[in-house]
Amino acid sequence: MGQDVERPELIPATKRERFAELVAIVSSAAPWIGGPVAEIIGGAATNLKIQRVTQFVKDVLDHVEALHTKATEEFVRSEDFVDILEKTAQAVADERQEKKRELFASYILNNISYPEISYDRRLKCLQLLKQVDTRHIDLLMVLLRRPTPQESSMSMSAPSTTIERRAPHLRDNLTAIIHETNTLGLTSIRDNYLNTNMTGGGAANLGHAVTPLGNELLMFISKVE
Repeated sequence: MGQDVERPELIPATKRERFAELVAIVSSAAPWIGGPVAEIIGGAATNLKIQRVTQFVKDVLDHVEALHTKATEEFVRSEDFVDILEKTAQAVADERQEKKRELFASYILNNISYPEISYDRRLKCLQLLKQVDTRHIDLLMVLLRRPTPQESSMSMSAPSTTIERRAPHLRDNLTAIIHETNTLGLTSIRDNYLNTNMTGGGAANLGHAVTPLGNELLMFISKVE
């Protein structure tokens, strides 16, 4: 029999090593945004949180170069952006739901896309994003969907029927979800409106139920291609 070959022990990467690796990724991929991003990475306290922030940073870097202009470069060096980025990274580190963490990456990209937006508007939408869950976002998207010819041709229907048809996964908790989006100021839907019978076109045209704040939140988390 041959002699056993001694294999080197695999040692998990330390927090310092993960930090160094991520800084290197940022610096090589998008140097113009590297400084502000590098500052927030060290705030993640555990390896799990570092992994979440690492993926968040990579998601941002996948699209950020297409946004590079003189105005956006100046913005990412500003105190406003660094503050928003730090707060967002902390939210990402604490967020357990992957789909929600992806929304934070879109939020940062849209912050960069619109350097003229005030800090207060940015912060308000970040605070909202931290409070909502993906069901709230799904509801807003469903309400804003354009009516299909089939929906418009129906003689009678109700808004609740339209919502449940477009998003069956919201059916069981629809009343509670709408109460939450109303409370957050994202929608304005009266209790008796949901089950009111009306023409098919009226029941399918629900965009008016989304408030300006709801529309702004969706703008901040829209996909940046």
